[in-house]
Amino acid sequence: METSTTPSNVVEGEQPTQNLNMTILTGRRLAVAFTAMLLSVLVMALDQTILATALPRIASDFDAFTLQGWVSTSFLLAQAVFLLPYGQLLRIFSAKWMLFISIVIFQLGSLVCGVGQNMNHLIAGRTVSGLGAAGIWVAMFQVMYQVTRLEDRPRLFGIFGAVFQISVVLGSIIGGAFTSNLSWRWCFFINLPVGFVSLVGVFFLLESSPPIGADPTKRSWPDLLRQVSEMDFIGVLLISSALTTLVLALQWGGNQKPWNDKAVIICLVLAVLLTAALIVWEKRLGDKAMSPTAIFHSLSIYAMMLYTFLLRFCFLLFSFYIPIYYQAAREHSAIKSGVDLLPFLIGVSVAILGAAQIISWMKFYWHLLVLSPIFVAVGSGLIVGLGVGTGMQTALLALQFEFNSPKTIQLIGQATSLATLFQLLGGTIGLAVATPVLSSTLSTNINTNAPAAPADIVSIIRDSPTSIYTDQRVPSALIPGIVRAYTGSLKVVFVLGVPVAGLALLSAMFMHRIRIGEQGPLEETDIQAKDEEVGVEEDKPGG
Repeated sequence: METSTTPSNVVEGEQPTQNLNMTILTGRRLAVAFTAMLLSVLVMALDQTILATALPRIASDFDAFTLQGWVSTSFLLAQAVFLLPYGQLLRIFSAKWMLFISIVIFQLGSLVCGVGQNMNHLIAGRTVSGLGAAGIWVAMFQVMYQVTRLEDRPRLFGIFGAVFQISVVLGSIIGGAFTSNLSWRWCFFINLPVGFVSLVGVFFLLESSPPIGADPTKRSWPDLLRQVSEMDFIGVLLISSALTTLVLALQWGGNQKPWNDKAVIICLVLAVLLTAALIVWEKRLGDKAMSPTAIFHSLSIYAMMLYTFLLRFCFLLFSFYIPIYYQAAREHSAIKSGVDLLPFLIGVSVAILGAAQIISWMKFYWHLLVLSPIFVAVGSGLIVGLGVGTGMQTALLALQFEFNSPKTIQLIGQATSLATLFQLLGGTIGLAVATPVLSSTLSTNINTNAPAAPADIVSIIRDSPTSIYTDQRVPSALIPGIVRAYTGSLKVVFVLGVPVAGLALLSAMFMHRIRIGEQGPLEETDIQAKDEEVGVEEDKPGG
């Protein structure tokens, strides 16, 4: 039996609310369909880091070193800006077709980058790819919610999370291999055949179902266009402006400009003001906003958003700076230092899959959310990977259980897009905080351990730790002191993960303890007592 028409989110025997009666995939068809969707996530995840080792060659080929940062930034910015609008679109259009169109958009961006003749072409293509990536991420979560049984989701989420994190970390290694042995253009061309297979699978294996909770009497094109016209376009303008000014400040600060530069300060002030205006506007719109006020129906939701932000902060902090440690302290190349990251990567992957299995077995996840930041705070390398992996995917899975009632189920797409935005911001701000910490402590430690190092040498090794050993301008007599300075500074950076993990642990205490029912969905009796819900055994703030 490979499909079932039993509703995935209502009690068996009860009449489903509006459009909750969806075809559930099981067995072979689920495996093939999930693999097809997973391929789109694979290329999207690779795209986030595959250019890390290719960008210097690209900038050299196009003689545009000043623009190389925007090749990555444009992707991140487009992805962040359009996450919340995609959440709204998923309340109007079928998740299958939103996923299909998002993959097409992502593929188009990859094609533009692959054939691009200058840096502007690459930036434009990366912007288009970022737009598609936002839709792939949010739509896939919605599809999984609609076509899978509750008891299957922890394992599927575990596989999804492991593939995503492996792809993110291996992206720079694959990009370096393409750049060294073929051409940097293959960093983009590789997406085309993989994405095509994903498109075929999505087209033929998934059914087109109306959005969760949609009114079946309002599915004509005039009705759909009217709903599109009522979307929160002012909210889109505000969030795009707020994120653009924030990213500009983080891109400039400590890199191209000092943090006290007027342009950086103005961008930071504008980002704060625009964010405040966005919050006021969203509250005014209520349920018609990009992030409806109904999403925040309990303190547990706020805690989950903060938790995803903090765990992503830790993930990027360690995944970015562990290779730098090996480059500076062990004289490893950029590619070899990527291999040195494997213990961390293995820890993340094993923890994601293990957490999924434990949740399926115990029917409980809150304890894992508490255990995760403890591992991050006390561990290093493999242990930190176990901590990060245990928490990141579990938090997104927990979010689905929070929105499993008939009166909140239609908000799952918007809630997922908001949590994903918090993840992206956590990683971005995490690196933005760590970079000036490393820079300032490195300067101090070099003055202590290698006081004879001239300013130009300090600038060289700050920008590229491998230059300690490869740049002939660095005197060999200074290398031991410089290495001590680097390792001491990186220890300070890694210690940043401790208070961040502590805050994540504190936020977990405010999440609901929801036990997953053996059959059917959840019921949240303490969140909205007036709602008649299904299958909750316990729902109390953890603490």
